[in-house]
Amino acid sequence: MIKITHKKRYENIKKERKEKTTTINLVEADEDFATIIETNYNSAIALYSGSKIEVKLSKNIKGIINKVIYPGDYVILKNKEIVSVIKRKNTLSREKYDSTKINDIGTKKIIAANIDIAVIVVSASEPPLHPKFIDRYMILLKNSNIPFIICINKCELLTTKEKKLLKLYEDLGIKVIKTSAYTGKGIKELENILESKQAILVGHSGVGKSSITNAIMNSDDIKIGKVGDKYKRGCHTTTTSTYYKWNANSSIIDTPGIRSLDLSNFNKEDIKHYFEEFLPYNNLCKYKDCLHNTEPLNSCMIKKQVENGIITKERYESYLKIINEIKRK
Repeated sequence: MIKITHKKRYENIKKERKEKTTTINLVEADEDFATIIETNYNSAIALYSGSKIEVKLSKNIKGIINKVIYPGDYVILKNKEIVSVIKRKNTLSREKYDSTKINDIGTKKIIAANIDIAVIVVSASEPPLHPKFIDRYMILLKNSNIPFIICINKCELLTTKEKKLLKLYEDLGIKVIKTSAYTGKGIKELENILESKQAILVGHSGVGKSSITNAIMNSDDIKIGKVGDKYKRGCHTTTTSTYYKWNANSSIIDTPGIRSLDLSNFNKEDIKHYFEEFLPYNNLCKYKDCLHNTEPLNSCMIKKQVENGIITKERYESYLKIINEIKRK
């Protein structure tokens, strides 16, 4: 029997990924293009001239289609084959770890491309509101230069506690929309914001992303998940990012729900720049490399502002949790 070490497995996985993935030709804008609405292993569904068609990669391009093409991509076709991709405005990605559980094999999983606005969807209850999850998605979106708003779904279940948590973000100047996919409350307001944009809905499983998409499209076609009774966590219903066009110039990319969001690919020293309320004080600390965590109170301006109530304790604790999970690079 041949024993395969962790190091060897790691090298094999890297080699396999290199063989299966490739780059694709990026071109300038073209008037005749198709929009990718769903990707699979060997094919994708594209919207072209008002019709949905199945497309594949050109025979000249090696690779797995859902590793190089993403929902929201604008592609150039020839005989139902993708020959090139129009240069992307942006992409949204998150860290994904290999199923072998070898911790240092993290790869970026791109979720969607060409996003005009992101909607961070949270729920008032079932699953419960987690501000630290919002903070993590805010960092990802800021890093990708994607404008965003927060949508609190199931707003009929809001309590004083959740309202107080949401006010933290409203005080930072972030737009917060209160919706109920069940009653229809706030859906029209959300539609007005998403009008003429390619939007993406992100958030935990079970918060109501697919329900909101159904409400905007005035449809019941998109499968909706339930929330587990034991832990009140959402069940995964949407399994891949899928593109929906709800009027001539407006679309939604509904993404799979996730239960955790890893930021370990970021540099620990950079995280403080993603917290808006930290920015006026980051450079006023005694030490230039201050991380605002283990430094003494009298030398850290951020800690002083937390003590003075200028920076909220909740956001500061969220910041500490994130940087404590990141290994210094």
